[in-house]
Amino acid sequence: MAEAQIVGWAHSVFGKSEAPDTASLMAEVTGPALEHAGIGAEEVDGVFVGVFNNGFSNQDFQASLVAMGHDGLRHAPATRYENACATGTAALNGAMDFIAAGRGRIALVVGAEKMTATPGAQVGDILLGCSWREEEGETPGGFAGIFGRIAQGYFQKYGDRSEALARIAAKNHANGVENPYAHMRKDIGFEACNAVTDRNPYVAAPLRRTDCSLVSDGAAALVLADAETARRCAGPSRCAPAPM
Repeated sequence: MAEAQIVGWAHSVFGKSEAPDTASLMAEVTGPALEHAGIGAEEVDGVFVGVFNNGFSNQDFQASLVAMGHDGLRHAPATRYENACATGTAALNGAMDFIAAGRGRIALVVGAEKMTATPGAQVGDILLGCSWREEEGETPGGFAGIFGRIAQGYFQKYGDRSEALARIAAKNHANGVENPYAHMRKDIGFEACNAVTDRNPYVAAPLRRTDCSLVSDGAAALVLADAETARRCAGPSRCAPAPM
């Protein structure tokens, strides 16, 4: 079995992007990821695209959009993955399985979302598409309300864990200060994250604003290779094909 290795990557800044759509966002990271890996687009054996964006845009069939932004990938087979909050993981697992099965030696994984151009109330309804609408479609707080219910159940079983959530939020915000790609780069502090205030209200009790992720735009790409190819990528010639 060929074990997949990461040999290249690229990442956009998260936040409100001027890029008009996911195709543009994916184009921002695809070329740089391939360049970082030191390979040509023609060497990619498969493309694995993780995108939820249906509903935020009238353009779907997202797997085809990677080649629209990079002509060298037009002959590489591409597959789109969607698995709500685990969409990126699903695409990465698909690429790893592809390499492990010996179907290819190099795989490109690309993920993107364009969400900020959509009004807030509409965003909430779109994200509820990741729930079971028949039972959860009217949940107060929208998709965040689904997680609020989960948190309520956890608190009922194990006691109030609001302080633990606040410490997680404070840690994440502190890390964001050092991350040039982060949507928010402000150290809010534990006390602010632990309080319920006008600036940090309940979104879906017991979850406060600081406990919830932001609506954002961004993209990232990984280049994976089998172990033999990855060893060549570590050398001065990067991922040059093995001599015949």
